[in-house]
Amino acid sequence: MRILHTMIRVGDLDRSIAFYTEVLGMRLLRRQDYPDGRFTLAFVGYGPESEGEVIELTYNWGEAHYEHSTAFGHIALEVEDAKKACAFIRLRLQQGRSAMINACAS
Repeated sequence: MRILHTMIRVGDLDRSIAFYTEVLGMRLLRRQDYPDGRFTLAFVGYGPESEGEVIELTYNWGEAHYEHSTAFGHIALEVEDAKKACAFIRLRLQQGRSAMINACAS
């Protein structure tokens, strides 16, 4: 299991990309508009997505501001077998070793 990306909602995508690339030294890895959903995704990181974790910047068109409590979106994990990973996580939850994970609740 590994972390793929962490998603953060942003109100100014170009300014956010500039911060992560010009200030923190990351690279813009990819950017895609989704007109039907009225949002744009941009992925930034220090290396290729296949080799490490990245940050997904989500810009919902027309949203200029988020509160700190509403900007965080999710952490995406990659697993070899989703059913086995969910079974393992459920077992760990039953043992009281981890916080509840919504993806495995259903």
